Amino acid sequence: MRAVFHIRLAVVEARCSALVAFWERHSASFHIHSEVELANKSRRRQAKRKSRSGHPAGKPASRPASVALHQGDQEVGSLFAFVTWHREHGMLPDILPILAQLTAFFPVYADISGGATVTAMDPGLIAEHVVSLNGRDADLASFFCAVLFEYMHFLRDTGRWSGTDESHRVLHDVLNHGILNEKFSPAGWPRTRAASSRQASTESA
Repeated sequence: MRAVFHIRLAVVEARCSALVAFWERHSASFHIHSEVELANKSRRRQAKRKSRSGHPAGKPASRPASVALHQGDQEVGSLFAFVTWHREHGMLPDILPILAQLTAFFPVYADISGGATVTAMDPGLIAEHVVSLNGRDADLASFFCAVLFEYMHFLRDTGRWSGTDESHRVLHDVLNHGILNEKFSPAGWPRTRAASSRQASTESA
């Protein structure tokens, strides 16, 4: 069992090294892709809010702007501590592409989760996001998983993880498979989006 673990770890480390080289070749195009994706997601989210509630799309009632801004400040602020943690524990050698991935991912996760915090990421939502990335660029999806793999362990090691032990374990499996471009759909997840949908239905009623 231990030998199998070390072989798998070696494969993951080799994959991460290859992904760093991929990032160096395609970092510029990734930034453009991220901006376009965020703009498209924002338009779709505003259209859904308007059709569901009848209120102007720019004025959502369920998540005040002050709450969103405070959560965003916490997420970005955690990156300062992450830089220090990464120097000692990180597997990926270059911190800059990691920070670029994380800062691009935070608003994406807020969008797909209905405003949930990244300190309690839903493994099912992450698995769906990885599948979506894989459909467009397998190398980018793998690199994303490697980055998030480090970040989730940083959250746990520094006491910032606010999810359950189960969700952390399942997220670990999702990202471990994702690094190797292996499809993995955790049973019983996602839960965050379902809970948000039920809450929205109750509020609208």
